[in-house]
Amino acid sequence: MSNEAFDDRYELREFAPGTDDEGAPNAETGSWMQAVGLGFHEADPDAEGAARMASHFIADEETFLGVYVRKPFPGSVDETWPAGTFTWFRKALSWGDGSSVDTQAISAVTVRPTERRRGILRRMMTHALERGVAEGYAVASLTASEGTIYRRFGFGSAIRERAVRVRRERALPLLAPTSGSVSVVTPQWLADGPGKAVFERFHTRTPGSMVRNAGTWPVVFGLLGNDGQKAKDVRAAVHRAEGTDEIDGYVTWRVKEDGSSDTALEIVDLVYADDQAYTALWEFVLSIDLNDVVKYNRSRLDDPIVAALGDNRAYDVDHEEDHVWLRVLDVAAVLESRPFAVDGSLTLAVTDALGHTTGTYRLDVQEARGSVTRIADDADVAGSDVQLDVAELGALLIGSVSPVTLAAAGLVRAADTASVELLRAMLLPPRTPHGITYF
Repeated sequence: MSNEAFDDRYELREFAPGTDDEGAPNAETGSWMQAVGLGFHEADPDAEGAARMASHFIADEETFLGVYVRKPFPGSVDETWPAGTFTWFRKALSWGDGSSVDTQAISAVTVRPTERRRGILRRMMTHALERGVAEGYAVASLTASEGTIYRRFGFGSAIRERAVRVRRERALPLLAPTSGSVSVVTPQWLADGPGKAVFERFHTRTPGSMVRNAGTWPVVFGLLGNDGQKAKDVRAAVHRAEGTDEIDGYVTWRVKEDGSSDTALEIVDLVYADDQAYTALWEFVLSIDLNDVVKYNRSRLDDPIVAALGDNRAYDVDHEEDHVWLRVLDVAAVLESRPFAVDGSLTLAVTDALGHTTGTYRLDVQEARGSVTRIADDADVAGSDVQLDVAELGALLIGSVSPVTLAAAGLVRAADTASVELLRAMLLPPRTPHGITYF
């Protein structure tokens, strides 16, 4: 749809979420929230839940977009609700060595089915990314409900994750002894005490970790369910390292029938400051009686618990999919923000259909840090070592995806394979990237 036709049919509004004097969402915010709920098949929150959600949007300093039908049919929700919704806010992504980069985190993207294929998503996304560039973001981020939507806008899938299950009767004993001690606590104690501090330690050391939204904490700590109602079935435990009272890991879980003959312990959140805490907490949940399987929906691809199990065939993958998507907005800024594993120099030719990053860049790495020089405004294939689209650059950025793999898929190109191998070595992260944050 042309810009003129779009503007004839719709109005694009950018606004900050707000509340009235009693803390309830104001009219514009409330209508936007209802449109998001429709798009994601969510039940309408009660008054308390709506007020809490609005307070979280404000705490996260979100910027809302809404696309409104100029001439709605009488009685249609289009009279007050936006036909398209979109939000962004600041969210730090960790490089795993104590450094991080702020991302323009995108969420709540919906388009009403009655208004599909009229350019709504493209208008919202291009507007948001232009604002991201203006606000100085080096990279945009999102987690997607569908896997085929965002590549056209320059996003690459940077982290994948797995939903797994472990059968208890075959899992223990672990092949190596664990250390430290585990104690059961209440979810409220976890929320009031060490929970956020443990996550901060996890975040700092884990490439690909992203800080959490204000509204995430009561859910992962087990105080609220995903429906916003008080959770009544979540338990919590913490791990302490040997010889200390310091808490370096926690797990929250619930036990329920999983639709078959099995009873499943479902891990709600599993956060750890080191690998010893991770394996000890797994041993603990595998030791809980009166259930058949332990299920975890945020397992990393090289999960060390597979090697630790007494019988590794107790571990099954139920599902694997994309998780964190990244969209580079400033090549120099994002590459200069991250550590590198080896020194070297490469010239990258980057194409970008939206024009934000098209160019040829020289990356020079010395003593684990990079400097980037833009040497051409176009993607100079002849004068570059590696050629790739901005979506592939986003996919490679954290180091979870190998440029050798993308070269085999025909998505990264180089006259000399040694250039791709050097890029892989340079991008190798200090630990496996792992994202346990949704937004």
